[in-house]
Amino acid sequence: MNEIIRYSKLRKTVHGELLLNIDSLVINEQACVALSGRNGAGKSTLMRIIAGLETPDSVTVTIDGKTLSWRRACQKMRTHVIYLHQNPYLFDCSVTDTIAYGMRCKKLPLKDISSKVSEALDWAGIGHLQLRNARELSGGERQRVAFARARILSPRVLLLDEPMTNMDSEAREQTCRMIRRLREDGVSILLATHEYHTVAHLCDAHLSLEAGCLHSQPLEQDGEERKIIPYR
Repeated sequence: MNEIIRYSKLRKTVHGELLLNIDSLVINEQACVALSGRNGAGKSTLMRIIAGLETPDSVTVTIDGKTLSWRRACQKMRTHVIYLHQNPYLFDCSVTDTIAYGMRCKKLPLKDISSKVSEALDWAGIGHLQLRNARELSGGERQRVAFARARILSPRVLLLDEPMTNMDSEAREQTCRMIRRLREDGVSILLATHEYHTVAHLCDAHLSLEAGCLHSQPLEQDGEERKIIPYR
C-alpha cells in the first residue's frame, strides 16, 4: 500500500502529563485501521492532531513523501482529512443545506452543489429526509447525514471517532455499509473505538493505544485470529 501520511515522533502532554508518545503512525491508501483503547487513553486527541485540529508538542509529518512544517501540514490535512466526532455537529437547518455547507464554503457553482448533494442523499439512503431539520433526526439518521456531508468533500482520509456508540443493530449495520462503500471509493479510514469487536470485520489492521503508545494487535473476528496486514 502507498503511504498518504506519516506521523513520526508525535508527542503531546496534557496538564503536565504525557498523553501521547508515538514513534510512528502511517495512514496508507484504502486502508481501514481500528484504533482501540480505553476511554481517556487519548484516541480523540490523536485523531484531532491527525486532522490538524489540535497542535502536538512535537511531530514530523510527511504527506505524499514530502516532509512539511506543522503549519503547512495542517493546511494539507484540512484538505485531505475529515474528522467525524461521535456526536456530529449538525446545523439548525434542512438536511440538504447541512450537506451542502462545505461545498458552499468553497464557492462552487450552485448547479454542481445541487447535483452532488442529490448524489450524496441517494448514497446515504436519506433522500426522504432532505427537508427535515438535521437537528431533529435520530442518532442513526444524524450519523448518515454526517457521512454524506463528509463524502461530498472527497476526503482521502476519514477519521471516525466511536461512530457506532449508542446505536441499535440496524443503525450499526447501515454505518458498516457506508464504511465499506467509502473504502470502495478509495477513502482510507481510521476508526477509533473502545468496542473493537463491533468493527473487527471492517478492518485490515488493529492498533491499540496504551500508555500513550501504539501497539499492533491481532485481527480477530468471531473469535478467530486473522492475518495482520502491517500498517507501516
